[in-house]
Amino acid sequence: MLWKPHIIQLTEQPAARSNKIDALFFAPISETSLNRWEDERDCSLPSKMRSFLLQSNGLEAQCGMIWPVLPLEQWEYIRDECRSPHPWLRFGETGKYQYLLPLGHSPSIYRCELHGSDEEFFASNFCHYLEKVFRNEA
Repeated sequence: MLWKPHIIQLTEQPAARSNKIDALFFAPISETSLNRWEDERDCSLPSKMRSFLLQSNGLEAQCGMIWPVLPLEQWEYIRDECRSPHPWLRFGETGKYQYLLPLGHSPSIYRCELHGSDEEFFASNFCHYLEKVFRNEA
């Protein structure tokens, strides 16, 4: 998938335009760096997120108020076996929420208040997540 044209289309939707939700892309991460990051954490990213990072290492929106995709260096790998048998990744945030991907069982995206501990379902997959961000539902 070509992410930049797709996301630019999302910024042209009425909700994105009225809320001034723009998109700022970054230089892509190299395949070697991405493989190293996955190897160091013994995990594999979902293919859509992986392809996004290979095209843009992060996505900033609304002049830095929203980070739908943080640069990979800022992602947090969370392993808490008391709460979940699978690790989670914190990969995005807004002023109110952090966005999480559970590894191992589903492509679903969850969100959690920045200073909270209970995650709630947010989107069924990465594409749906981005659509909701640009509809001002994040």
